[in-house]
Amino acid sequence: MSDSEEEANEKQLKVVLMGEQMVGKTNLIKKFCFEEFSRIYVPTIGADFYVKRLSFLGNKEVTVRLTDVSGLELNGHMMATYLFQVNIIILVYDITSHPSFDSLENWLSKIKSISPEEMVITTFGNKCDIEHKRAVRLDRTNHFVHENKLSNYFVSAKTGENVNSSFIEIIAKYLGMPLSSQEKDKQLSVLKVELIPKTPIVEKQVAHRNKKQTKVKQPIKSKDSCLMQ
Repeated sequence: MSDSEEEANEKQLKVVLMGEQMVGKTNLIKKFCFEEFSRIYVPTIGADFYVKRLSFLGNKEVTVRLTDVSGLELNGHMMATYLFQVNIIILVYDITSHPSFDSLENWLSKIKSISPEEMVITTFGNKCDIEHKRAVRLDRTNHFVHENKLSNYFVSAKTGENVNSSFIEIIAKYLGMPLSSQEKDKQLSVLKVELIPKTPIVEKQVAHRNKKQTKVKQPIKSKDSCLMQ
């Protein structure tokens, strides 16, 4: 294949993630790009930039340039720069945090005031691995995305649940590339369960409790000196 043919088959996209601090934007990008997750929170200053190269069936190559915008940049003077020639915007919120979801209205208004041209905007509800701690009701989410004509994905940067498949689906839809069943299966994430080993103290307590609960039958001597059990 010639260089010109390769360039014709290779597309470039700019994807920007925005939202409040501590919603997991950085971890979502790192999970998508490197299969990494960090429990240590390090706030992003300004913005960080990443590149992910994707290959679709039919020798279609896509270079995705991801921008991780700090949650403090909502009213910053660099917003216009971050949104310059953007193709896809992902607004991230934490499903266990009302304020992170409520702020999406402000982020959306700011985006539309700066960059009125057509672009794909979607939302990621992060931390679906702790669904039992959900604070943002599903009816509120559905109302928001329906009212603003958005799409929504529930993901987990920690376990990787739906992360790759959601990114891939959004990118493929934007490019008008239907995903084959093979590509969909490839993007399915495996849920990782973390097992915590027993500590010696716990094992000792369990052993002691079991010992107390177990009744030991003592042998009984009969008159003919035979052991009876």
